[in-house]
Amino acid sequence: MSHWRAAAALGPLLLAVALLHGGLALFTDEEVLMYREMDERMLSSQQPLTQSLLSSAAVLDGHHAFGGAAAAAGGSSSAGAGSSGRSLLQVSDDAATEAWTLPPLPTTPAEHCQATIGSWCGPYFQQTPTQRPPPPRGSKECPSTQFGPCNGVGQCQYDFGLCYCPVGWGGPDCSQPRKRPCWRMGADKRDEGWHKYPEWSHSRCAGLCDDDDSMCYCPPETKFGRQLAPAGSAPGAAPLKIGRPMYWCQPSTDKEGAKVSWGAVRYEDLYGPNGWCNGEVPSFHCPCRHDGMIGALCNIAVEQFCPNQCSGRGECDQGFCRCHKGWYGHDCSRLRAGLPYSEEPDYVAKKPWLEPAVSPPVAAEDPPRTAPTRRRPYIYVYDVKPDYSSDILQYRIERAHCNYRQFELANASSWIHYNAYALESVLHEVMLASEHRTFDPEEADYFYVPIMWSCLFDVYGWNPIPRWPADVHGPRPYAAAMMQKLTAEWLNATFPYWKKRGGRDHIWLTATDEGACMVWRQVWPGIMLSHWGRTEFPHKPNSQYHADNYGHSIVHTEHDGEWLKDTSQAHPCFDPAKDLVVPAFKRSGHFARSPYLGAPQPARDIFAFFRGDLRIAPGQDPDCKYSRCIRQTLFNQSLAEGWKDKYNVLFGDTRHVHGDYSSLLARSVFCFVLPGDGWSPRLEDAILHGCIPVIIMDQVQVVFESILDVPNFSVRVAQKDMKEVINILKAVPADRIKAMQANLAKVWMRYRWLGVKMADKDAREVVSGHAAQNGGAVRPNPGAQFGAVREDDAFSTLMQWLYARIPEVTGKSI
Repeated sequence: MSHWRAAAALGPLLLAVALLHGGLALFTDEEVLMYREMDERMLSSQQPLTQSLLSSAAVLDGHHAFGGAAAAAGGSSSAGAGSSGRSLLQVSDDAATEAWTLPPLPTTPAEHCQATIGSWCGPYFQQTPTQRPPPPRGSKECPSTQFGPCNGVGQCQYDFGLCYCPVGWGGPDCSQPRKRPCWRMGADKRDEGWHKYPEWSHSRCAGLCDDDDSMCYCPPETKFGRQLAPAGSAPGAAPLKIGRPMYWCQPSTDKEGAKVSWGAVRYEDLYGPNGWCNGEVPSFHCPCRHDGMIGALCNIAVEQFCPNQCSGRGECDQGFCRCHKGWYGHDCSRLRAGLPYSEEPDYVAKKPWLEPAVSPPVAAEDPPRTAPTRRRPYIYVYDVKPDYSSDILQYRIERAHCNYRQFELANASSWIHYNAYALESVLHEVMLASEHRTFDPEEADYFYVPIMWSCLFDVYGWNPIPRWPADVHGPRPYAAAMMQKLTAEWLNATFPYWKKRGGRDHIWLTATDEGACMVWRQVWPGIMLSHWGRTEFPHKPNSQYHADNYGHSIVHTEHDGEWLKDTSQAHPCFDPAKDLVVPAFKRSGHFARSPYLGAPQPARDIFAFFRGDLRIAPGQDPDCKYSRCIRQTLFNQSLAEGWKDKYNVLFGDTRHVHGDYSSLLARSVFCFVLPGDGWSPRLEDAILHGCIPVIIMDQVQVVFESILDVPNFSVRVAQKDMKEVINILKAVPADRIKAMQANLAKVWMRYRWLGVKMADKDAREVVSGHAAQNGGAVRPNPGAQFGAVREDDAFSTLMQWLYARIPEVTGKSI
């Protein structure tokens, strides 16, 4: 049976896991099932919610609270938590007459800065906004060939006169071939011999290889084969026929029936008269996973993912923006000097389906209109060399990798079901559209470097390209750290800004499991944003996954011998004096049952809660390294001591704990925050539902612990005391529980990201859906005034913190 047939019965998320060879999946079944269940619930609930929105009287505005009288939230405040009998913090029927409307949004620094520690928060709100100048425009010409600037295939960056080339092309003028051949590919773009080499590879192709990105298609002699552009065509000319993809379709036999060791699909299923490559209605279907192609026959073209969809000013090519004439930049938001700012973006008339995915870049307006004034910090977003940015996006074969959204039938924008590292694409787009963005690097307070660190984890190992150095196939953290090191060297060689402050004012996001543990010594002075706040030094890897173990010794002349001495052995994973632990991205639909979004507050009758991967299957984690053995220890203890029956504590994976994940969190008093291979988003899950986090992971700061008063809305238990956790929680006084719940309502919004159009819309739809079910008014739950607004969200928090650090980092005054 083929991999595709074997996986066909699985849901869309588990499909990717089922098809991967060699344990390369990012998530186990248990982790994925949790998020699939949430999305299934959202799909069934969102339609009536949005339909009722049409008749709702709720007013949704990006800057104001909701008006109108609000009915009291349902439920009683006397419900017990397990056998503890503790009351909940919720709006009870008795309190309804005192809480008819939502509290106002904050207007003073003191109101904004509740539950913060130190002095970082207030100064941002005390600064005087200044007039926004028109954006500077570049006019430096780029190298040309007979086919035009950048060989007619690349994009000219007019600020510096640099060509940015798509995959397949390189050199100063994009005229040099820069290929990514399929594994064992010959000069004719076909396999060198099905029987000559026995090994399997993701990118081994039994058809015709597109050696620009290593994608495989049916060969040209078949009815639905790929037909290349004629010889002599201009560089980058599109194929005459795209052809049906053969990704995950490798033959198990040849035409004569002889076994092929590296495939799993019968020859007839691929090349027979009714096979995939020849049949009008084929008897067998290869998966359609490449971005831009959907449908059972992969014959429906849709838009592909690009950062901010090229601002509606260019064509997207699998992550690389081909800007309209005169426009430039990674997101095509810049206009060359001397050209009139008159052309309307495509999403206005030509491609209206782009509108839900494009957040108009405020800093690009000339003259400024949307935000005529601005606040610091001013952040310059680099157009990073394609090798370390757009190449990685173009190399991804799975369209669900490396981002948070995709285009479906009729070019409708839809959410990727779940991507743990989605913040990489979200933060990039938020930065591009932000009012804090500046196009003038000379005035910048900070520089954001949007390399595809996390995306590389999805791409790496599927093909020998990309690798740095080319002859080393190290673990994924090594590859990402090498890419970051080379990026820093390129910045230093190309622009004057890195050397000005030794990289201290450069911001990097390392969103993978163990964050910045392995960044290079010369990059470390910068500002590291990650989800993993491990402070101990020296440190060793936590991951039980071999491919993510950053402790492997690698000696190479390209990095002066042993890499460990200049990376993980040179610094901690996180330095609270200069770095920040930031939340993972969670769309509002993932926490739709939260009272903060206006859902009814149920009785918090679950005393403590955890559902997630345990890695307890035989042979899965024999050394119990995953989660530092914390999840496994507590799970076994919960069974042995009967936690569920005695205390109503739910602890386990989806085989043991059933029900809607968001609803269970909203019903829980305490929620366990335990590590995985590194970070896990359990803190965000807890806080976004008003559940008190119970943190068990020594020497690891959780999200924003260096800037918020986390002890006042959480419980931390030392790993040596974890077997006493139930007694510890039972000893927490009821008034202390109420105080922590009240504090959660003051900070929850800082743990969610808004700022991209789809996220903003998602929040409005969830909130207004609940309001429609409540007679048109948002329930006045504590903290619900922030439900559909960006006020003090995660990005706002980041800007507030960065502003306060300007004098220390740059020497400038504020």
